[in-house]
Amino acid sequence: MNINLTDALIERIVSELRPIVIATVQNSINSVIHNDSHPYLNRREMAKYLGVAESTVSAWVSIGMPVATIDGRKLYGKKTVTQWLKSHEMTVESQCQHQKSPQLLQ
Repeated sequence: MNINLTDALIERIVSELRPIVIATVQNSINSVIHNDSHPYLNRREMAKYLGVAESTVSAWVSIGMPVATIDGRKLYGKKTVTQWLKSHEMTVESQCQHQKSPQLLQ
């Protein structure tokens, strides 16, 4: 079987596949960044990893999020930051109690 494609059809196929290929490559790059081959990240990478702003990472450090400082360079361990976040998780019931507790003090 022989299929002949016009130049216009080839161009259309390429133009429709291009964004798919680019997205696939970007997703692959992101998965490499987020895997365990890079256990420590800088602030920008950690913000991207967590899906928050860089200023949020800095704010969390000020309230106790672990950070390693070596020669003035700050590095954030994926595992230790994840553990820190898990230690701050609340159930729905404890969130309700947490929100009510300031009112009880008044």
